[in-house]
Amino acid sequence: MTADLIALCHRQPDRDAVLAALRAAGPDLGVHTDPSSPVVRLTDRAGQPLFAVDGPLLVQVPGEVERLLGVAVEAPVWWVEIRAVSGRDDAIETARRFAERLAGSSEGRVWP
Repeated sequence: MTADLIALCHRQPDRDAVLAALRAAGPDLGVHTDPSSPVVRLTDRAGQPLFAVDGPLLVQVPGEVERLLGVAVEAPVWWVEIRAVSGRDDAIETARRFAERLAGSSEGRVWP
């Protein structure tokens, strides 16, 4: 199971924004990537999964975010899914720090 967060960004998150958000989430995170996937997996010091971040998707259809999430957000917007390991408060808190920093630097907001 996961606890999902979504960063809704009005500017496309670039590499620097993602790196700054990772640093804000925690200095000791392990980062795991797969060249065939846009998903980045983050782990704690012991190598246990904390959260995963999907690559940004551009939502251009007016009203689509409101239809999906129930919140009014002006399109276009970049949708970034963050899935934290449920049952681990530290995973959810770390994922939220990442999401808030990413959205904040990209003129966006975090849902929920």
